[in-house]
Amino acid sequence: MAAYFIASVTSHDDGWVSDYQANVPPMVARFGGELICRSTQFERFEGEGAAPHYTVIIRFPAMADVQAFMACPDYAPFKDARIAGATSDIFAIAD
Repeated sequence: MAAYFIASVTSHDDGWVSDYQANVPPMVARFGGELICRSTQFERFEGEGAAPHYTVIIRFPAMADVQAFMACPDYAPFKDARIAGATSDIFAIAD
């Protein structure tokens, strides 16, 4: 059963972004992840709150793959940099 990683990110310090974009996609691929969308275009139909700077959707083969990616020690420094430089809402849903 596929799982979809969904992140809405608002960056307040872009110092982490270039390193993240250069190194994280191969890690995502190691866990079977496939980038579905990374977009800055946003249209709200319901709800409130600020629009994110961008949203990312990644399809993984299963929820266990999302969990393994998020817990990967190789990802930890990039995750820490993202957390320090951005506000993110990240979750995954199973298909």
